[in-house]
Amino acid sequence: MGRRSRGVMSESFKYELAKDLGFYETVQRDGWGGIRTKDAGNMVKRAIQIAEQALANQQSAAAPVREQFRPAPVVSQPYVPYGQPPYAGLPPAYAIAPNPVQTGYSSFAP
Repeated sequence: MGRRSRGVMSESFKYELAKDLGFYETVQRDGWGGIRTKDAGNMVKRAIQIAEQALANQQSAAAPVREQFRPAPVVSQPYVPYGQPPYAGLPPAYAIAPNPVQTGYSSFAP
């Protein structure tokens, strides 16, 4: 298997991680080939932790924006007993002519 032609992490980020993990002097003295496999693995783990923290912070910052776009609550229709017109008990502004489909009456005589 061949090596990758480009790195995923920037050089400055690698140096920052090496300083944080305590093997920066080895990198300065011997280059990246001089570090232990365990150190390289710890670098990757730490980079993943930093990326996950950044993603969590980004998502928590976007949460208030999502709150603005919640759908309106569903308002249930008032209970109408069977046989009552659908507008019974509503204010007069809502009292409209009954719908023939809802009442069972048809405007067409047989």
